[in-house]
Amino acid sequence: MDDGPRKNENAGRSGGKRGRGGSSETRTSSRKGGKSAPQSSEHRSKGMIPGASKDTPKKSYGGRSHGATSTPRQPSRDSKYAKYKGSNRTGGNSAPPNPWIWGWHAVQAVIDNPRRTIHQIMVTEQAAERLGLSEGRADLKIVAMAYIDKALPRGAAHQGVAVKAAPLQWPHLSQLADDADDDAIILVLDQITDPHNVGAMMRLCSAFGVTALVMQSRKAPPLAGATAKVAVGCLESVPVCLETNIAQTLKSLQTFGYQVVGLAGETETTVSEALAGEGRYAIVMGAEGSGLRELVAKNCDVLARIPMRSNPIAGEAESLNVATAAGIALYEIRR
Repeated sequence: MDDGPRKNENAGRSGGKRGRGGSSETRTSSRKGGKSAPQSSEHRSKGMIPGASKDTPKKSYGGRSHGATSTPRQPSRDSKYAKYKGSNRTGGNSAPPNPWIWGWHAVQAVIDNPRRTIHQIMVTEQAAERLGLSEGRADLKIVAMAYIDKALPRGAAHQGVAVKAAPLQWPHLSQLADDADDDAIILVLDQITDPHNVGAMMRLCSAFGVTALVMQSRKAPPLAGATAKVAVGCLESVPVCLETNIAQTLKSLQTFGYQVVGLAGETETTVSEALAGEGRYAIVMGAEGSGLRELVAKNCDVLARIPMRSNPIAGEAESLNVATAAGIALYEIRR
């Protein structure tokens, strides 16, 4: 479900082919593997699949088949958090098809994290010695630098180390928010997809003791690759919660005693004024350029801006980088 429209911020169908033979023509369907055999009049009249027994029902078009890997989501055991099902898997819908994590600090943090399930470690011989990895490890693959270059996306600054691991799992946001301290902070990102900005904000979350980083599940960068590289290991320690609907998430945080403050340029209230009191805060950051979406902004308790001395003209800063703005807001709460 979409949270609403955005709000600007300043801070032939192809028919089957007909077969030949006999006085009547029968229609066949074209596939990659060749043409299927013509159906007999008996098959057509009974709605049967060619080659199937008479008891085989005809497959309905548009139907969805479920294999053995389809697993229904189980409700939480604790009825206190019944509206949030299961746990947060930080791969979510944003998990990349090739979930490599690279870069020295990021890889070392993954290897040292006992909560990680590691599938493969790909390193050069020198890097393996530096990391103290034994050649007897089943998940270790010692390769040349060029091999890693080829396995990872072009331009990846891997420093001779890369690891493939299963996504982390964290408690659901409701549990994290409820169990947090009275001065807890939760950072909410409204459709921020740049991996460098998200990685930088993971570092901010670690530095300022943020309880959780919240992102929309279908508008979040992969929690691997460049995001993990920029986060320099903080991906292992900062709980990441992927939520479907940010506006509804803000309403839920308010029930746990969080004052929701959205950063926006179109307001007179400054961040120092909005964050002056004590208590729990949820800071909401919008995407650069478009800012907070309208429905998300409406569900904030207050909108606040960062005062700037520059003028909104060419040659002067019109707004701040979103990670920089988040750092200012987090500092205002903690100072």
